[in-house]
Amino acid sequence: MAKINKKGQPSGKIGNVVYRELNNKSIMQRMPTKVKQTTNTQIAAQEFGISSNATKIIRQIASLLFEYIDPYISGRLNAIMQKCISQIPEAAGHKNLNHIDPSPFIGFQFNPDAAFEKTFQAFPHCIIQQDGSVEITIQAITPKKDIPFLQRDINPDPGAFLRVALVSIDYAHEEYQILAHEEIVLAKAKMENEPLPDTFDVQWKCLKKTPREAVVFVYFSLHYYQLDWLEHRKIIGEKTMNPAGFLHAFAVNEEMYTQNHAVAIGPEHQPLREAEWFYTILSAKKIEIDRIKTNAGKKKK
Repeated sequence: MAKINKKGQPSGKIGNVVYRELNNKSIMQRMPTKVKQTTNTQIAAQEFGISSNATKIIRQIASLLFEYIDPYISGRLNAIMQKCISQIPEAAGHKNLNHIDPSPFIGFQFNPDAAFEKTFQAFPHCIIQQDGSVEITIQAITPKKDIPFLQRDINPDPGAFLRVALVSIDYAHEEYQILAHEEIVLAKAKMENEPLPDTFDVQWKCLKKTPREAVVFVYFSLHYYQLDWLEHRKIIGEKTMNPAGFLHAFAVNEEMYTQNHAVAIGPEHQPLREAEWFYTILSAKKIEIDRIKTNAGKKKK
């Protein structure tokens, strides 16, 4: 309710108009009109929140693996996740995110300023076998020719390696697990022993025990380094030369899970780390969607 101030001017709210003083002047502001949302727009807003929350753990893992990430990564990842969720046949509020088809994530780049097409001209091939094993191959790579950063006049000569990480995400149980982490050396820094051939093939195969109904992402990035005085690696590079992305992404269905657990029985097949819990609001969002549907049903009656 508005009042009359000492200057004899109104101050406060009258209807949808607010009177107040700014720089010794009395001004009037109209309050925005309340937008009445339909049931569909309310549900769509909740599903957007589900997508955003689902990609949060993906971004957090990426920040641990990569030096440079696009500041707009959230929106780009959300758009892909929304597409994946929309293809799940169950009704909104009853969708299990472990059932998404994650193939739209394949080829996603976390750092568009360093596109793989410009920074790594011997792009690898990745194949996922039915038992869950991951195979990465690069045919006849010549690092000095295929990696532009190594062509620069840098003293001492830097080395380069590919970082590969297999990470499973179980949205139903709110757990993620680092299954494997490998650094594949492509070029050795100056003073390192046993230099690599000028041209060679890269073959990497990894079989780890996978959880049931999880989504597995193959994180992939290119890094450069020099040796310090203790001969430890010191990471170097720049935003336009350090590419990072998803080389592959796949869902562990029941058939893959069965075959995987039949062959991944040795100690070398155990995941690199134990599963860890991560916070989600998925359950809360699903409850809210059910509430919106219930209220809409009551209004129809």
